[in-house]
Amino acid sequence: MTAERNNAHLINPSSQEQPSICILGGGQLGAMLCEAAKRMGYFAICISPDSNDPAARWADRHIKGDPSDPLLVRSVSEGAAAITVEAESIDPAALSQNNFHGVISPGVEVQRIVQDRRLEKTFLAEHGLAVGPFRLAETLDDFQIVIADMLKSSEKVVAKTARGGYDGRGQIWLNSADQIQSAWRSLGQVAVVVESAVDFIAEISVITARNQRGDKCVFPVLQNEHRNGILFQTQIPAPQPLDVIRTAQELAVETADALGLVGLLTVEMFVLADGRVWINELAARPHNSGHVTMRTASRSQFEMHVCAMMGLPLVPVSLITPGVMTNLLGDLWLHGEPPLDNVLSETTASVHLYGKSPRPGRKMGHMIHVAPTLGEAKAAADRAFSSLNQRVSP
Repeated sequence: MTAERNNAHLINPSSQEQPSICILGGGQLGAMLCEAAKRMGYFAICISPDSNDPAARWADRHIKGDPSDPLLVRSVSEGAAAITVEAESIDPAALSQNNFHGVISPGVEVQRIVQDRRLEKTFLAEHGLAVGPFRLAETLDDFQIVIADMLKSSEKVVAKTARGGYDGRGQIWLNSADQIQSAWRSLGQVAVVVESAVDFIAEISVITARNQRGDKCVFPVLQNEHRNGILFQTQIPAPQPLDVIRTAQELAVETADALGLVGLLTVEMFVLADGRVWINELAARPHNSGHVTMRTASRSQFEMHVCAMMGLPLVPVSLITPGVMTNLLGDLWLHGEPPLDNVLSETTASVHLYGKSPRPGRKMGHMIHVAPTLGEAKAAADRAFSSLNQRVSP
């Protein structure tokens, strides 16, 4: 049975006069969205499975339950001004409310597309949006044919489960037909998308906000570094030529328009050696790389998500200062609390912890370093991370 927990010191949601935003999911993205919404005068409601979820501690009202349960969402969101998601895993059916008069973000059809790589890649290709070579495989026979065929023109390929999987999970690299059987088993014998290896020189992401009227704004381009499939560091502004920046921003805006998105869209892209830009993945929500905007941009990604949903002005987002965001994974907690005073001794640094129990590979928080130049911010971030990573095992 679904249990409900209200923060007793807060006003009763049924009698409150503030417009409310219902957030489906309780992770750190939901927590930071709650914080932005509350600061902007909105009442934040969160549905998530655990009362200890990060967003549960930030919400004005937390409902303990399945955020993909359409009946629960319908009852909780009644009278809300907007419903939004913080993860692709939320069932689109939870957003399908014929009697809901508020804003649904990112939209039922958008949520359906972005949670299935087959639909996402096909959508991009059908709308003429730049995407690398890919094939779909539903069965082992399909998989064998696709891998053998694609390896004729590419030294290696990557197979990704159509649904689920993130931070490097749910994907396997292959460079030989001998690996097909074991790879299929490892991936769970489910439908997959197979992509040719992309010889990129940089990974970037672009965040754009779009409202119901079709008004849009776009953020400065971000440059990302991944380690073991997990985002390690994000730089703003991306150190890329102006033509690459313009192409990437235009591509992100075109994608948001094609989707008819309401809210926030993050488009992850590859930059090729010849200056071309290809889309890798979409996230119709705030994104890990966008955390850096919290200290470096005129509006954070979370503020602009609220603006897009609530019909507030989508003003151009400008860069205030160069900066670098570095993810802090649970590995740093293996031998106790990491020495965060080493980070905070830097006047340019801030630390944001999510309040989660540590485990290897889990995103526990992030730090942001700002400086007059990107090089200085990067040097300070690397210095701080090195100080956290040099502890000797007990």
